[in-house]
Amino acid sequence: MGKCRKLSQQKGFTLLELLIVVAIIGILAAIAIPAMSSYAKKAHYAAALAECREVYTAFTGYHIDNGMYPYDSSNPKFDLATFFPLDYSGAITQRLVGQKADDFKSPDDGGLNQEFWLQMTLAEDPSVQFLIAHSDDAALEPGVWLRGVYVYRNGVRVQ
Repeated sequence: MGKCRKLSQQKGFTLLELLIVVAIIGILAAIAIPAMSSYAKKAHYAAALAECREVYTAFTGYHIDNGMYPYDSSNPKFDLATFFPLDYSGAITQRLVGQKADDFKSPDDGGLNQEFWLQMTLAEDPSVQFLIAHSDDAALEPGVWLRGVYVYRNGVRVQ
């Protein structure tokens, strides 16, 4: 009889207490995981936007050095995957659908290649497109003079 009494007096957690702790941890995880996913998506978007600004700076530098922007069809022909001939070594292409830009044009209606636009789709969220432009002939907004980095969601400019 002494042994039974000794066992019942031992300190410890009951099965019910353990189940409650597990349930609380599960509820916290159910709240935290979607929030973390949202933050990761926002960070990915922000990093891509920052890299787009670097690409725009590379276009500006190219124009300063050469007096024109790269061409879409002749020398120096712009490469959608490497961004040659720009002096750009970032990693934006890793964030894009197909790891390359969608389209690049250098319409020459302003003289010696004084316009360009580059369109890219974000792989993480294909509804998001980036447009880097110094042109009024961009496919996403023809006839509107654009100069800088623009963000579109489902074809509508958001930034």
